[in-house]
Amino acid sequence: LHGLVRDEKNRKISKSLGNNIDPIDIIKEYGADAVRMAMIIGTSPGNDSKVSPEKFKACKHFANKLWNVARFVLMNLSDFNRATKPKLNSSDKAALKELQKVAKEISQLMDSFKFHTAAEKIYHYFWHTFADKIVESMKPRLKDKKKSSQEAAQYVLLEILTTCLKMLHPFMPFITEEIYQKLPIKKKEKCLMIEKWPTR
Repeated sequence: LHGLVRDEKNRKISKSLGNNIDPIDIIKEYGADAVRMAMIIGTSPGNDSKVSPEKFKACKHFANKLWNVARFVLMNLSDFNRATKPKLNSSDKAALKELQKVAKEISQLMDSFKFHTAAEKIYHYFWHTFADKIVESMKPRLKDKKKSSQEAAQYVLLEILTTCLKMLHPFMPFITEEIYQKLPIKKKEKCLMIEKWPTR
């Protein structure tokens, strides 16, 4: 998947240089999912990759963001009836259309073995589009007295979260599985690992 693994000073990871990293220690400090994500992002096939505490820390922050967004969505689904599909407005439809586009692009990248680009794309979509824009725009609607608007917001949030978990699972299997098991949806499979990929 990659060439030499280098440190933040661009030196190869080597015992003789004393800059070798024990993965067990790093996993204990940052979590296995953060370490996996950090090793994939910025690592194009055949090229050297850099690892540093800052990179592991950034991916740990992403894992925390994923957990917090999922918790927020789940907290606002207690009265949601999944059986009825609510009427969506134009912004809801646009958000779901963009999700389909992102899922298709990520699928193509995965099929082309461009895992680093796929990981970066889902990272940026989840954080900067879903968390920063869509979730924030839905907050007033989740408190809306108009039930149809509230249900539409709940539906869109759950739909996007579920799809994001499926796309993130190859990179961050532990946290995505944990969240997936808490989703109030009818699951076709017992675990996320064997669920159908979003574009298949």
